[in-house]
Amino acid sequence: MSVTIKDLARETGLTPATISAYFNGGNVRGYNKAKIESAIEKLGYIRNDFARGLRTHRSRTIGVLLPEIANKFSTSIISETEESLRSRGYGIIVCDCRSNVKREREAVRFLLSKMVDGLIVIAEDTGAGACLAATQNGVPVVAVDRMTENPLLSHVIINNREVSKNAVNMLINRGNKRITAVCGDLGIYTAAERFAGYKEAMREAGLEGEIRYVNGDLSIEGGYKAAKKALEEGGGHALFVTNYEMSMGAVMAAKEMGFTAGSDMDFMGFDSLDYFKPFCPGIMTVRQPVKELGRVAAETIVSMIDGGPAQNIVLGAEIR
Repeated sequence: MSVTIKDLARETGLTPATISAYFNGGNVRGYNKAKIESAIEKLGYIRNDFARGLRTHRSRTIGVLLPEIANKFSTSIISETEESLRSRGYGIIVCDCRSNVKREREAVRFLLSKMVDGLIVIAEDTGAGACLAATQNGVPVVAVDRMTENPLLSHVIINNREVSKNAVNMLINRGNKRITAVCGDLGIYTAAERFAGYKEAMREAGLEGEIRYVNGDLSIEGGYKAAKKALEEGGGHALFVTNYEMSMGAVMAAKEMGFTAGSDMDFMGFDSLDYFKPFCPGIMTVRQPVKELGRVAAETIVSMIDGGPAQNIVLGAEIR
């Protein structure tokens, strides 16, 4: 016979209302939480969220769409998001969309069929069909690292254009005039914004004729090929590389060609490249506030589920 909340109440000496408050993320005193958790472990209690969801019309579950499960930036965000949602009594279902629009739309339909309370999306098709079914069904959506024109979505992003402009200005102030930007497809919001910041810095420095763009395909292999192409074409010894995977590939390409990024050539990458610091000590990076992005995404989706409005939140990145 299944263990019930009444059984937990008898075991702990607490009221069923206190037990329910614990499961619903309510205000329960620390020593009572410890009693409840001990009883759960002892009795093997498993909450029937399916039945509970039928009564409350809430599953306490958030659907998460990732472009690639192997993408370090996305998984770092979701790790923090999961932790923040867990503390609020929510679980997550993660779908790897393989950077494929069709898979994204299929994933949204799957998640909606599981009665998720909201979606957190890091995907290519955020503003189009991927999220349309969710908003049409009244399911809140938070887009992370993407900005769309959909007023029903919340957006959590960084100051992509501003920080990219500042990063390129640092390269220019170090005496570089020929700087190649290695970006993703410019149809992607982040790639377009970061390239726009690069162009602004170059134009304001009177270097418009030196603007160079190579598509690194947002991957390690793509960054390797793009950096190699730029350096072989004599694009100068300064690279501005706009995501983590491409930055890794670009550093490897430079090393293979006899350059040491951060030493005999200036290199500005994205996110933590600490792995390369021992043999590329002068490497510079734009550090995105990954933990804050994940935490704010969790807070925002819970706020929307509770009836709060859609909002656009811009966080600041820093250069190290």
